[in-house]
Amino acid sequence: MSKRRKFKMGQRSPHEIKQLRQKLIGGTLAEIHQIRDEWHGVHYRWWIITLSGLLALFVMSYFSYTQLGWYADQRPLPTGSDWLLKRIPAINVLPVLSWGWFALHLFAAGAAIAYYPRRIPFLLFMLSVYMFIRTAFVFLSPIGPPIEMVDMSKLDYLFSRLMGTYTFKNEFIFSGHTCVPFLFYLFFETPRLKLVMLAGSITMAICVLLSHNHYTIDVLGAYLVGYSIYAGSERFYYGFIRPLFQVFPSQARY
Repeated sequence: MSKRRKFKMGQRSPHEIKQLRQKLIGGTLAEIHQIRDEWHGVHYRWWIITLSGLLALFVMSYFSYTQLGWYADQRPLPTGSDWLLKRIPAINVLPVLSWGWFALHLFAAGAAIAYYPRRIPFLLFMLSVYMFIRTAFVFLSPIGPPIEMVDMSKLDYLFSRLMGTYTFKNEFIFSGHTCVPFLFYLFFETPRLKLVMLAGSITMAICVLLSHNHYTIDVLGAYLVGYSIYAGSERFYYGFIRPLFQVFPSQARY
């Protein structure tokens, strides 16, 4: 068999396989060195102090969300109409909104821990602000579920176990599925991670509309409010919180 035919059939020579293995090992080692360098630049004492305080703030924000979310579910809210949802059939894409959502957030959390350890306190602060603001939106929203909504609390294995405790039925304005990946898109700095998060956010936005789990305004509002949350959180954190831990020379890299 000729070399050209082997190439067409996808076969590779032992030398090519060896080169690919070396590239894979080299790329893996480069990633490990990058992660090690990022963590080497962390001033652990003040990083832990800041992280502990902001973790407490995040827990507090989530507690307020569970309490007011439960209250919002007890209200008999009217269903609303939507120009776009009237024109598209309801499609069951709940696996994307549950397992895809879970995998996307797990990937984002892992990437943040590995490559952005010094910015994790800011990430927790931003997510806490997001949680407080979205809780207020959910609590004040006077509109219930869209017509023909594909009910995640009944048809999805994952959300049927979370609904009523960790997530709720009457939480539409604004879309958390769309907003959180968008916040990660703004948080990350490398093009590859930003592309993954933006693609995930757009995918979630399309799926919540296809399943009629959100109104169109919920999706549009997620991007507008999300950017405001990021910009406001960044300005407040780097303007007021981070300087508190830069008064010591050894903290300059934090």
